[in-house]
Formats: sequence, C-alpha cells, structure tokens
Amino acid sequence: MSCRSELPLVLERWRRFRRALKVEDQPAMDRLIAALETNGPATFAGLDDPLEAAILAVLLELERGAEDRAPAALARSSV
Repeated sequence: MSCRSELPLVLERWRRFRRALKVEDQPAMDRLIAALETNGPATFAGLDDPLEAAILAVLLELERGAEDRAPAALARSSV
C-alpha cells in the first residue's frame, strides 16, 4: 500500500519546520520543499514509508542537480 495520502502532511510539516529556521537557512529548506513537491508524487506513490519516500524525492533532485553541474565542472577543469 502506498503512502500517497501522506505527502500533503509531510509537506505541511516541512513548511512549519521552515518557519522555525533561521532566515539564512530558509532558502535551503525552500529548495528541499520544492524537491519534495517535484518528486514526491512519484516516490510517495511507489513506497510504503513516508520518510523513505521524502528522502528519495530530495535525493533525486540533488542528483539531477549534480548531473547538471558535472559538465560545467569538467569544462572548467579542462581549460
């Protein structure tokens, strides 16, 4: 059984947590929330554990970002 119904609850908890953070940490949390919003529907539909689904959603986005940065880093190192 998937945990799809848990996604809105997790997002709400993360948004409350964001408000408790220092102002300088809030943009980083905004990016994590955006990653969960982007990837959450797929991961929450396929997994039974909301924590596992949330972590995988964020890790997917982080990995995509690393892949996007890798070609630029290679180009800079070969110059």
